[in-house]
Amino acid sequence: MTIILVNLVILLIASFFFGTWIRKLHWVLFGISLGIGIYSFTQEITIINMGYVGLSFFLVVMFASGLNPGKLKKRLMGNRAEYAIMGGIFVLVHGLKYIIYALDFSFFWFAPINFYIGIFSVMIMIPLWITSFMFVRKKMKGKSWKKLHKLSYVFYIAVFIHLIWINNQRMWFYITLCILYVFVKYWDYLIYIKLHDTRKMTKV
Repeated sequence: MTIILVNLVILLIASFFFGTWIRKLHWVLFGISLGIGIYSFTQEITIINMGYVGLSFFLVVMFASGLNPGKLKKRLMGNRAEYAIMGGIFVLVHGLKYIIYALDFSFFWFAPINFYIGIFSVMIMIPLWITSFMFVRKKMKGKSWKKLHKLSYVFYIAVFIHLIWINNQRMWFYITLCILYVFVKYWDYLIYIKLHDTRKMTKV
């Protein structure tokens, strides 16, 4: 839990103060993330192949849109794609590490249910991750991209179920995050409805 919170603080500070540089140097950051991910994959246990770092990136991506309008939200929204791509690299490392571990120890077909939910979440994430790259996104129609990325909610739900089903000492932390996310998104939806109604009244 501490690792996740520390990573969250680092990502928030980085986006707030260095958001422009994150966008400008995104390919450098992607390369560094890939290098760190590959190294982590070769190690026995790290905070990356255990999934903590990837989760931290996606928590920022998830909650950013639901924040109240302001400088922090603007900065975070400006780095959502970069954070999603870097987070995706680390999540892939986590997923592949556990799949290979399951195959090596011959329990792939007899693993706990949270293992398969984790695999499902990674499979959902892959097309979202690929289409987060700007050069891929530009080749898609706007409506098609938005329709595809509605699957991000399926990914988030699967991730929360995966984390909660592990049933370890961090379970209540994950449950709290899940409840908080639902509340934030509901609040964001109410704001959207209010703005939509206001625009209708203005046009009339």
